Amino acid sequence: MFHRYALLAALIAVPLTASAQPPAANPPARFKWQANQVLTYKVTQVTAVRETSLDEKTEKPVTTEARTNLTIIKKWTVKGIEPNGVATLEMTISQMKTEFIKPDGSSVVRDSANPEQAKEMVGFLNVPVVTIKVDPQGKLIDVKEAKAGSAARLHAELPFRFILPETGPTPGQKWERTFTQKLDPPQGTGESYEFTQKYVGSVKDSLVAIGVETTLNAPPKTLAERVPLVPMLWTGEVYFNPTLGQYHAARLKVKAELPNHQGEGTKFEYESAYVEDIVTGK
Repeated sequence: MFHRYALLAALIAVPLTASAQPPAANPPARFKWQANQVLTYKVTQVTAVRETSLDEKTEKPVTTEARTNLTIIKKWTVKGIEPNGVATLEMTISQMKTEFIKPDGSSVVRDSANPEQAKEMVGFLNVPVVTIKVDPQGKLIDVKEAKAGSAARLHAELPFRFILPETGPTPGQKWERTFTQKLDPPQGTGESYEFTQKYVGSVKDSLVAIGVETTLNAPPKTLAERVPLVPMLWTGEVYFNPTLGQYHAARLKVKAELPNHQGEGTKFEYESAYVEDIVTGK
């Protein structure tokens, strides 16, 4: 769509002479922050973890599965904008429902719509849980507060899931970023691993659609050490509204199998689907 608009402008504006100047390039897509703006998103994430181990008595493989269903409504409020376009954003969670399905089939549900269960969430429901600084490209500049998770995790899984390129994006354009993930106990002993997140641009229904692929640059030597790194390997698409300058939606997933991660016949399987959509923007 960007190309059609540029072509139409050129045909109208350029006189039929050999000395005609080419039309100016389209300005790059950027986040457009507004003071006191509130952006509301609904997030649903379904995760399944399956692990196959050998029974101590029979030495036959036994597979167990645990599933988590998460639904939240989160709000980003623009608290301030610097002259260079960097915005201070504050995130609150207004609704949350989690369901943990145990390997034996029983489940534990926590829903903020239930007044009694909402009391258990008082520490992070309808109060600021994340305060960050983000530039117009979507780059995370600083994490000032992170009650829900670590600051390092926000650098790995960006608040708006992607960064915009220096120019464009245009259909087929490619760009990337790198980030590191440190594994502190109990997942690790402080090791850091580098990931590359690759992007490719396209246009869908007046939105910028950005393909996402995340890879681990130098995987650990043993499969067991890769287990806590698998959830970082998101692939899929994210969507940006260039007219409003707003993150619009995401459709991401992770699916990985690590056979023999704890010896012959064992297996670790991880599968997660992440869906996010803008609800309101003002």
